[in-house]
Amino acid sequence: MTRTLKGLRWALFGGYVLVGALALMAATPMGLSALGLGGANVSFLPATLLGLPWSLPLFILNDGAVAKLAALGICYGLNVGVGLMLARGGD
Repeated sequence: MTRTLKGLRWALFGGYVLVGALALMAATPMGLSALGLGGANVSFLPATLLGLPWSLPLFILNDGAVAKLAALGICYGLNVGVGLMLARGGD
């Protein structure tokens, strides 16, 4: 049972990392073209939602696209660190 839960934790963590990387790619025109989508469909919302709770101030503040993308990268990195600690919790 514990091996199943350990595998599930790592699968969920890997899924979060993959979805977060895709969300950050969706926040840039070059990332969207790499995904095969049009460059005019840039959206910060998926990356903002995956960066919660650290990205809550970004719903209020508007410092520009470059600052928002940098802040979202930092928020995502913080959540990956927390997720890694949670995934390794049982080791």
